[in-house]
Amino acid sequence: MLIRTFYKRKDDSALCCCEYINEDGERSHILAAFCNCEAADEAFDRLIKLNPVDERTTKKLWSTVSDRFRIPWPGGARRVPFDIFGAVLLVPCIMLLACISWAMAFISYIIIFPAVIFSIHRLFRKKASLQSASLYGSSEGKRVKKHARTKFFLVWLLVSVFLLLVIYSTQVIPYLKISPYENLVLVIFMWISCTSMYLVQATSCAGFEPRSTADEQLYGEIIESGAWRICGECEKQVPRQASHCRTCDACYLMRDHHCLWLDTCISCVNDRWFVIGLWFGLLSLMYGSHLSLTSVCHPKLYDLYFTMVMLPHHCPDAFVNFQSRLAISGTCYGILMGILVAIALIQQLVCVVGGVRLRDYRHRRQLPGQSSLWSLKYAFRNCLHFWWR
Repeated sequence: MLIRTFYKRKDDSALCCCEYINEDGERSHILAAFCNCEAADEAFDRLIKLNPVDERTTKKLWSTVSDRFRIPWPGGARRVPFDIFGAVLLVPCIMLLACISWAMAFISYIIIFPAVIFSIHRLFRKKASLQSASLYGSSEGKRVKKHARTKFFLVWLLVSVFLLLVIYSTQVIPYLKISPYENLVLVIFMWISCTSMYLVQATSCAGFEPRSTADEQLYGEIIESGAWRICGECEKQVPRQASHCRTCDACYLMRDHHCLWLDTCISCVNDRWFVIGLWFGLLSLMYGSHLSLTSVCHPKLYDLYFTMVMLPHHCPDAFVNFQSRLAISGTCYGILMGILVAIALIQQLVCVVGGVRLRDYRHRRQLPGQSSLWSLKYAFRNCLHFWWR
């Protein structure tokens, strides 16, 4: 009796940093992660007998592993999602792999990096689920496709920025070739870019007020006027210019696209902050890469349009020690990220000049009889409307 009372009080006590409540509702410990796993035993038994592992066993094994993969935390062990852990692990591994030589840097950033990003993107796209939904409140149903949402790309971006800052501060600045004014300019560019990207997420606004059941007549007049409509996927009353995002599962007014790297939708409320963040992010990456290359490599002054520009001339000591290896690897990674940011910025600027949204750009080009996006007659007006609407 005393033993039962002791264990009951122990189970009712607060969780320590290494304990958690598992998916079965039982108290467990992270040290017992490899103990008593029926799904793993069944899958291993099937592999030994050369039998295929069925989908049910695979899902159960994945659920068990994701539930037991935790880190110690005050108040109970916290679960670590695999997409976040994968991003935190892959970015430094790719950077360290590029530190070996110029050939490995080329393979890491031109082959491995795009392959990993494309594979992860396709993996989550294949996880799209089909949900049943009634059509405009009727009894007829339809299948609505919803894309899987992940923090992988956002964590990848945050880890990349953090590692580039660490490499710049600990490996490039000790060369003592960067003046305080150059460093100040880089810090200002980075601060504006990071603040703008934060505002992109902070100002993102989704969803609209649903219709009131007491105002059926007013609701019908609003719908008939054409100013509002019913979304066929979320079945909510939304403005005519709103569109549904299958990743966020919500409607946004004048939606541009869903940004995977920020895990948020770009619409009329945050598109200007997005363009500003891309512009200053590109300046930060290119200027930081220039300062890093001119510090590690031997620079040379070039006369360019009545001004003197310092550019890297040759790099004989690029992979001599670990400091130069990390600096070159971070610089190459910054240049690659700058290229990706430049592509995204060019897409946004083309859409701003053309007065269209990114998701409508391809459809607009395919429609017959549409005017060209590069019409100088409307380009200036579209730019003014974008910035001062």
